[in-house]
Amino acid sequence: MDLTALLFGLALLVLVAVLLRLLFFSNPKKKSAHGAEIKALNHILAGEKKQALQQLSEIARADTSNLGAFIQVGDLHRQLGDAEQAIRVHQDVLEREGISQEFSLMAHKRLAKDFAMLKKYKQATKHAEAILYVNRKDLWALQAVHLYAVKQAKWSVAIKAFQKENSAGGKADPLLPAIYKTQEALQAKEKGNKSEAISMLKQAIKLNSKCAEPYFHLGKIRQEEGNYKHAIDFFTTFVELDPTAGSLVFTEIEKMYFELGQFEQVEQFYQRLHRKQPENLEVVIGLANYFERKGEFRDALTLLEDIKNPDSSNLSFILGQLNMLDKLGHKDALKKAIDDFIATDRQKRILTCPDCGHVSQEPRYLCKKCGWVKDT
Repeated sequence: MDLTALLFGLALLVLVAVLLRLLFFSNPKKKSAHGAEIKALNHILAGEKKQALQQLSEIARADTSNLGAFIQVGDLHRQLGDAEQAIRVHQDVLEREGISQEFSLMAHKRLAKDFAMLKKYKQATKHAEAILYVNRKDLWALQAVHLYAVKQAKWSVAIKAFQKENSAGGKADPLLPAIYKTQEALQAKEKGNKSEAISMLKQAIKLNSKCAEPYFHLGKIRQEEGNYKHAIDFFTTFVELDPTAGSLVFTEIEKMYFELGQFEQVEQFYQRLHRKQPENLEVVIGLANYFERKGEFRDALTLLEDIKNPDSSNLSFILGQLNMLDKLGHKDALKKAIDDFIATDRQKRILTCPDCGHVSQEPRYLCKKCGWVKDT
């Protein structure tokens, strides 16, 4: 046997020995830890957070270098309502010597969530910003900074955060900058800086002219000043942009037209809105109320009856219709309308699933659509 063959044979024996050791003499601690991790994962998947926390805490105590287990232990503490303990665990991970960037970023993210749960948004923001220091386009961190700015009513910061978030691929509502600028304007108004507030409200409109809120507040300011013409213009735009909130300003618009000696403009205002928004119940109710005040009950009732598929939950509409029937002396129609309303209300309260809104035709104690079960 030559030397090469001898060396090859020895190498083969060593390889076999190593494989046998791996197969039959593996580290029992590692096998035990692996089994414990599987148990913890099963508890998490089953929603058994307390059991998962106990299992992972044992893993972390047995192997203090297992940073992943510590991260999960902190998460479970937060999910179980103990954000203070979560902070202690995650802070410990962050302060470890030689921690990798990956675990550092994970710890910062968890700490941001921990502090946010305690409504300590200043500290939460610092940890989100630590992530952005490493990766300025991290979408989660950008969204977090945005959210925490809103929670602290830091509106100018929120606008910048919105812009950074959406430029990084976020899909935040484009109306938000105008809404934030409006909130900033209201802060200025509360401090007595009316001219600054007006300037900011106009800036809000420039940020997004489709946002209804700044028009409402500009209308209020102009009304307070006695500048009724401009107030009506702002309120009208507000109603056109947010039809569902129109009833908030209808009475004020009528008052201002009266002050201007232009009460005949009220009907034109309602008719113009009605042509643009024929199915808007608030506009119909406003116009019907106007006809009622003029004593034109038939026109008011016709308006209400012409609505197709009216919202039976809108009490202003229902009561308006009942009121007109009563004033016109239509007792049979009034009784039928009342009976219909009671039946609809009963169906809504008793036959509608409170979870998904599915309406059944008969009493059910289990919703076939979503599985909701009625408490007994």
